[in-house]
Amino acid sequence: MPFPIPSKRRLLAAFALATAFSGSAMAAGSVEMQVEHLVKQAMAEYNTAMETSDSASFAKYFASNATFETPTGRFSGRKEIAKYFEAEFKTFKATYDVKKMLVQGSSAAIVITWDGVDRSSGDSMKVELVGVYEVGSSGQFSSARYYYDSARAKALADLGK
Repeated sequence: MPFPIPSKRRLLAAFALATAFSGSAMAAGSVEMQVEHLVKQAMAEYNTAMETSDSASFAKYFASNATFETPTGRFSGRKEIAKYFEAEFKTFKATYDVKKMLVQGSSAAIVITWDGVDRSSGDSMKVELVGVYEVGSSGQFSSARYYYDSARAKALADLGK
């Protein structure tokens, strides 16, 4: 006996039910896609901003009241964050190389290799770090925390002082 063909009403009801239950999954996926895009864009902008010594173009990804933490310091507000990166950009010529990214909701964790050269001494330094970003309702980073071995990266760690 062949399968009965469902009526249009049953198909519409099934479609409506499927749409209702998949909405939150689609919305969450959309947020995660936006967060992933923002983080990728910001990391590329870091590299461009480093080339041009324009810390403001990287700091624009942070909300005006954002926090940024490293193993040696905490910076509050976009102006302080821009000041930190301005010092970094003046001291080093460096790039971020994103190795891995994990996104959950409005949070992202990325594994980065920071590859830099001290502009005055010519010494090169490579630092593996993990960045944890929270994206706020403004679509900008509300917080960022970097975890790295500050003893190995003393020159980088001293920027916050």
